Amino acid sequence: MVDFNFDIRPFFPQPIIRVHMDQVATPGNRMRISPRSDAALKLSAIIDRMGQLSAVAQGLSRPVTSADRLSSNQTIYLLADTQSKGSRLLVTGLLKVGTKNLYLFDERGERRKLDQTPAILDFYVHESRQRHGLGKRLFENMLAEKCWTPLKCSVDRPSEKFLTFLKKHYGLVRTIPQANNFVLFEGFFGDADNADSLAMPKLTRSRPLSQISSLPPLATTSVGMLMGGTNSSTFFNGGSTYLNNQTQITTFGRYGAPRPITSMGEIMRSGNQG
Repeated sequence: MVDFNFDIRPFFPQPIIRVHMDQVATPGNRMRISPRSDAALKLSAIIDRMGQLSAVAQGLSRPVTSADRLSSNQTIYLLADTQSKGSRLLVTGLLKVGTKNLYLFDERGERRKLDQTPAILDFYVHESRQRHGLGKRLFENMLAEKCWTPLKCSVDRPSEKFLTFLKKHYGLVRTIPQANNFVLFEGFFGDADNADSLAMPKLTRSRPLSQISSLPPLATTSVGMLMGGTNSSTFFNGGSTYLNNQTQITTFGRYGAPRPITSMGEIMRSGNQG
């Protein structure tokens, strides 16, 4: 699990939250959110550290996930361990998804261009919390919110662990060969002769979406309320993030993750109304 030298509880009213580009300190919106940069920088620090751990676990030369690289069509889900002992929450998992415009080959080898294709871009659960059902919980919460099904998702460079995860929980085994780094499973295209076959079937939700927490855009959020006026220089300086690295990183493992998600937006709005 990952600890930081600042309190993450204000970000996690529930175990799983979702984060969008306008809530972090990306190059494109740093000036726009500068009055609230403390919260944005802290959230960016969490994302950057989890992205680094995910890269190490997968044996990648550089992280797939960072706050600077988050785009408007991507969503990051973060999981915190509410069962952790002590006064601080610990961050346990990360899931990044988005949509991609892709050229793909179907089962018949015909090249097709698909716009806004659901894509799984990064998935990591800390090694100490794997095999606890957290990965499936995190993944299914995302599916429910996005109204996606696993079969209709493309997966960017999946690790062997994630392929095993998809086989175990969703029966996805046989893949459709592609010329790019994305993996598709047989059935992704449905009936190749039916244009409607690419519509995303809606997932039957096993838990209400009120469990999914979303941070509101920081440009409209009171950071004083969110972060208690903490000086961002205590953890961020010149682009470097100072973290309490109390994590033993192994070179194996990647997937596993957490519980319900909350709507942080609702909590922040209720705080502003009060």
